[in-house]
Amino acid sequence: MQTAKLIKKTALSSEITDFVFEICDGRFSGLEAGAHIDVHLIDGLIRQYSLWSWSLDGRTLNVAVKREDAGRGGSLAMHALEEGTTVEIGGPRNHFTLQPGERYVTLIAGGIGATPLVAMARELLNAGRDFQVIYLVRSAELAAMDGKFRALGLDQWYRLHCDDVDGQFDLAALMQSLPVNSDVYTCGPEPMLNAVLDAGTAMRGGTIHFERFSAAADVDQGKKTGFEVELKSTGAVFQIGAEDTILDVLKAHGVPVEFGCSEGLCGSCIVDVIEGEVDHRDGILTPEEQATNSYMCTCVSRAKGDRLILDL
Repeated sequence: MQTAKLIKKTALSSEITDFVFEICDGRFSGLEAGAHIDVHLIDGLIRQYSLWSWSLDGRTLNVAVKREDAGRGGSLAMHALEEGTTVEIGGPRNHFTLQPGERYVTLIAGGIGATPLVAMARELLNAGRDFQVIYLVRSAELAAMDGKFRALGLDQWYRLHCDDVDGQFDLAALMQSLPVNSDVYTCGPEPMLNAVLDAGTAMRGGTIHFERFSAAADVDQGKKTGFEVELKSTGAVFQIGAEDTILDVLKAHGVPVEFGCSEGLCGSCIVDVIEGEVDHRDGILTPEEQATNSYMCTCVSRAKGDRLILDL
């Protein structure tokens, strides 16, 4: 955890503001494309925001936040911060890593989901990689990160698509046009992510990497039942009721587990699983990662059987 001061706020659109935080002592580590930080706000609120820029000396970082008037309060608390205010910042941590290699890369950004992709575009450009950026918004005035993309000098490798002028974007045609074994990185609203994943069936090999801002709509529809959790280090066994979360029970018994969003989105509470089958209900692990049963998000995921043994 680091203490940082908000040194500058800049409105990027009617809804989105850029925040520049400066560390009070030392420097931030782990500043890389795809990473996010945990910002500790009033009344115990902890919210995660993706980095889009940072200083070379690691003393300052930038996050852009959309104000959600009907949200859970985090964005309103962020927008209420005044320059000069100090906050506690956790991380950075990264579950949306840009993979090295020579594959052609397509970045598909939707709305505020453009924030981590600006950092990715900068890294790809500096590395001399072949890539393109597609920024999907409803209208030009909502394209808060358009200026940040254009400032990179992407030229013909960047495209802003505004639905109100350009119509619905043809994702299937885009996927069909990609070189064989391409990588796609996408971040944005759930409907857009689902549309990208659906259109991905038209790809000729390759991988779609994505990051969610909210839990997938269908991850928590299964019936919840009770089970046991055993800790490898002590052999202690805890009962997890049908309405309990593993995280809450562990916290109640004084077992130290990091946590952030408590919605299965930030990855703060991921722990290794030694034994047992996991009922994954998070929105951060890929299907391939979930299938290994090697780790889980303790804030939302559960056991499919009677017991899980955790590496705690």
